[in-house]
Amino acid sequence: HDTRTRTMSKAAFASLKAVQELRFHLCQTSKGSEGVRNFLLASYKNLKAASPSTPILIREAAGVEGKLYARYDYGVEKNVSLEGLDAKAVEKCLTDLVSSAP
Repeated sequence: HDTRTRTMSKAAFASLKAVQELRFHLCQTSKGSEGVRNFLLASYKNLKAASPSTPILIREAAGVEGKLYARYDYGVEKNVSLEGLDAKAVEKCLTDLVSSAP
């Protein structure tokens, strides 16, 4: 991965502090969750660096659909399907979800 991608990711995660918790649901082996796995492998460190106190949970289960849940203040939750997306599209979904904090 080049530096530009890493820098962009760090900026994309800057508004993570508005989120109480992130949960990634994915299958360890399915083609549909491949983008989620690739995104987490490439970007987990940047996510934690952007907001060390925000819990980032990774839930793996065989056959489960790739999905991202964001929990905000007052227990408000939103989720988005990540099934079949590549790593770049997963990052965009995360950025959109984080920036749409209520």
